[in-house]
Amino acid sequence: MKARLQNGFGILLILSFLGYSFLSTLSRKQYYPSLLTYIGLFALFLALCWMAKTATEKRWELFSAWLGNFFKAKSSFVAWLLAGVVLRLVLLWVTPWLSQDFFRFIWDGHLSLNGFNPYLYLPDDLIVSGADFIPNAEFLHASMGSLSSGHFTNYPPLNQFFFAAAAYLGGDSLLHTVIWMRVFIILADVVTFIYGIKLLRLLGKPDWLILLYYLNPFVIVELTGNLHWEGVMACFMLIGVYHFICYDKWRSGLFLGFGVLVKLLPVLVFPLVVRARKFKWIVLFYITAAVTIIAGFAPLVSGELIEKYAASIGLWFGTFEFNASIYYVIRAIGYEVTGYNIIGTVGKILPLITIAVIILLSLLRQNKYPEVLLTSILLAFTTYLLLSTTVHPWYLTIPLLFSLFTRYRFMVVWSCLVFVSYSAYANADYSENFWWIGLEYGVVLFICILELTGKSIFSARTNQLNR
Repeated sequence: MKARLQNGFGILLILSFLGYSFLSTLSRKQYYPSLLTYIGLFALFLALCWMAKTATEKRWELFSAWLGNFFKAKSSFVAWLLAGVVLRLVLLWVTPWLSQDFFRFIWDGHLSLNGFNPYLYLPDDLIVSGADFIPNAEFLHASMGSLSSGHFTNYPPLNQFFFAAAAYLGGDSLLHTVIWMRVFIILADVVTFIYGIKLLRLLGKPDWLILLYYLNPFVIVELTGNLHWEGVMACFMLIGVYHFICYDKWRSGLFLGFGVLVKLLPVLVFPLVVRARKFKWIVLFYITAAVTIIAGFAPLVSGELIEKYAASIGLWFGTFEFNASIYYVIRAIGYEVTGYNIIGTVGKILPLITIAVIILLSLLRQNKYPEVLLTSILLAFTTYLLLSTTVHPWYLTIPLLFSLFTRYRFMVVWSCLVFVSYSAYANADYSENFWWIGLEYGVVLFICILELTGKSIFSARTNQLNR
């Protein structure tokens, strides 16, 4: 049995390597080949996790001892880490194929390098007035799409720093810039792997659970492959939460602040912890986070920036629609009652409901206990997604990561099913297929309700088998 697992792990890695190589050759218009390949990769991923779980429970070392001795760590730890890196390196030279957001990242990076405040200039305006200082400006502008080029950037300052660093290191080459962005994202995933295991051990859970995130095709495709920075945000957020649980207010506030400076979403954590520590401790924690965030925005802040940045953020609540769940049901009812799209009203109400739920999670749950706090984080971000008007696949990153530290596994299922949202790009008019969306949310909500009522679809026993 042990020998079979050893051989099987290697065979599955090779098949996964080939699967990612093939998937990266497809365009997002090739929906059905992409979907079948992704499902195949997910099956391989689950098999790898099962092997790691089985070996952990039986105390088998599937990998040579020299591997662990060389890196001065457990051989399984090193093998899992290297396996994830290798699968990501398959995509190192690949141009992102499921998203065009990276063109705007490169554009913003070169703006910053040339002394322009990226929050104050529209690509559409600059391309008319002259953007010769941006390498490949015409191509970047045409490729990012009108939705991006016609709106002000909404990526926070630390994210802009990474864009500028990649643009500097990549120079005039688009491919080299993409590679450097990918290197930063892979490094963040490696740190997430390390801190994830540290937190699992702190909670008394087995190490292999981190593979549900680290080897997940969703993470590899959406973050490494398509260059979405939610993984970097999640990395900083995980470090911050880890130090919060360890009662380190300074590091916790600092890293959660960094998370907000990559993407704004980690602000949802701050209300959850208001009652989790003594008053003086929590005030110093909030001050540390606030100073970090203010310092990040300070070099760029102005009245004009606040106005334009707020307008850009507002688009996600009052204009954009994609792969929603509850909102689509409300919108359909609104059409029947009023005869028009009521997003302008509903888009303002749903965030208020999300805030109310988060406040209730803060007041009604004992978030001073680590597992309760981690579950509250999962529930808060799940609520946010279910009530959002726009749910792109990569938005699942934070709740997927934090679900590993709880007994809930519906996010793992969602990370598989969310790929069906790409069915919209198979159509010339980018219209969504509501049968696919119904399947996605129907299955996820069914499993979520089962787990919330005490059922389990994936064992997450809190044991010490891997110690």
